[in-house]
Parts: sequence; C-alpha cells; structure tokens
Amino acid sequence: MGDYFKKSFLAGLLVTVPLALTYLLFSFLIRKLDHLVAPLVREIILKTGAPLPEDFHLPGLGFFITCLLMCLVGVFAKNYIGIKVVRRGQELLQSIPFVKPVYTTIKQVVDSISKVDKRVFERMVMLRYPHLSTYVMGLAACDSSGEVLLRTGENSVNVFVPMLPNVTLGWLLVVPRDQVTVLKMSREEGIKMLLSFGIFEAGGSKKGNASIRKEEG
Repeated sequence: MGDYFKKSFLAGLLVTVPLALTYLLFSFLIRKLDHLVAPLVREIILKTGAPLPEDFHLPGLGFFITCLLMCLVGVFAKNYIGIKVVRRGQELLQSIPFVKPVYTTIKQVVDSISKVDKRVFERMVMLRYPHLSTYVMGLAACDSSGEVLLRTGENSVNVFVPMLPNVTLGWLLVVPRDQVTVLKMSREEGIKMLLSFGIFEAGGSKKGNASIRKEEG
C-alpha cells in the first residue's frame, strides 16, 4: 500500500509541477504587463471622454495589447520604410557609448536564437564525465567551430549537460566527437528521464529500476 501511494504521488508530482510552473510563469508575466500597460490604456480611454468605472480592470489587457503592439511593430519592420527606420535607429543606439555594449550584446543573442538551426539540441548523447568510470547525459548543441576548433585541434562537439532539477542551467562541454555516444531516444524522452532522475527511461520502461532492486534483494 505504501509503495503504491509513493508511486501515485510521484506520478502526480511529475504531472502537476510542470503545469504549476508554467501557470506561475505566465501569471507573473501577465501581471507585470498589466501593471505597466493598463494605466496607460486607462488614461487614453479617459481622454476620449468615454465613461469608465473607477475600479475598472480587465485581466490580461496589458498582455494582449503588448502582443498586438509586437505584431504591429513586426509588420512595420518588414516593409521598406520600416527597414530603413529600424536600421537608422540601430545605428543611433550603437553610437551612444553606454548604450552600445548593452544593446549590441542583447541583439546578438536574439539574432543567434532566431537563426539557430532547428536540429540544435535534437540529439541526446552520453559521454564519460567527470571520471572514466561514470557517464552523463546531455544534449548535443552543434559541432565546435572558430577558435574552439583551432585550440582543440580535433573535431569536437558542444554538449550541454543540464543541472537538475533546473534543466535550463548546466555546463557546456567541448567533447571530442569520438568520445560522444549518440542515443536513439528523442529529446523529450531524454529530458523526461533527466527530470525523473532516471526513473522513467525512453519508452516509459522501468526495467533499470527493477533490476537494481532485484540485485539489492
């Protein structure tokens, strides 16, 4: 009975935690955007002379207006005049001494993310780390290039090794290609296995867990 309860609790935890974190993240984002945008919307409506209750508040209005503005900016930035205006604005920002390094860095990160190959992080891999007798799982990002390739002098792979329980944090390892083993499991299966601390394997198998218990018995 106790074992059944623990398994049920773990299964419920694995389902509810991602949902709860997603809800909290979006709730925080919507509240912040409402706090910033809603007062401006209220002032605009009042200036038009339209009647508005004192306690008027529409949840999600700030988030909706922000998304709408982003779409309008995107439409404007894609036409000929918009391209010219955006380019001139970027040149202006890059001419300001204290603004230039911040803006340039953020723009390079955004450009890199938007242009990244969709196949990046699609392969789950395994490699020996930190000792020859142990393995870690990670996601192959891309082949090493540039100065890294010149310094290593051999074909290497950039591997991201997640740090549990927050898989968005971790280490970037530059590993020789012949020391990387590509796994057949998908990225989703690999991340599921990492988040469950190895309890759930690819395909939902729990044979590894059962075999350990058998050996211990």
